Amino acid sequence: MKAIKFALSLVIGISSIGAAYSQDYIAIAKEGNVYDEANAKYITVNQYNDDVAVIPGMVFLTTEHNPGWYKIEYSPGLHAFIPDQIAASSFKPVVAGTYNIQNNSGKKIDVSGSDNQWNGSVDGKSYKGKMVGDILIFLDDSNKPAFSLVDFGSGPIAITYDNSVTKFF
Repeated sequence: MKAIKFALSLVIGISSIGAAYSQDYIAIAKEGNVYDEANAKYITVNQYNDDVAVIPGMVFLTTEHNPGWYKIEYSPGLHAFIPDQIAASSFKPVVAGTYNIQNNSGKKIDVSGSDNQWNGSVDGKSYKGKMVGDILIFLDDSNKPAFSLVDFGSGPIAITYDNSVTKFF
């Protein structure tokens, strides 16, 4: 009996650890703001006291979904909330190709690969891609999001997360 209780406790413990490390991503379908709390009272601001805004095609790690709100990590280590009305609910699979980076005019990302083997190249620098559902995320050398590619049905949208462009902090 003790062995069964121990095994059950072990399985529950491992499941809890797995759930803590699971990562879920959401994509933004409509322009909007980021909020300090799960209400529209305080818009999150950056170091210049400008509102932190999101645009269609942006992709974020989400750690929580409460009625009406997603808690996101909008920049490494920075968390806030977005209303769930601006999150996308359906996607088309992305495909290899060359895409304009939506929030950085004149820049392009070359995307190659399929299934679980994706690569992106911008200005001669390569990034490994990670497919999560139909969302493709390209990570930098520090394993942080550098670019993303998502398609809501009207063509793929490529986004950069370079702070000099996003002005998130």
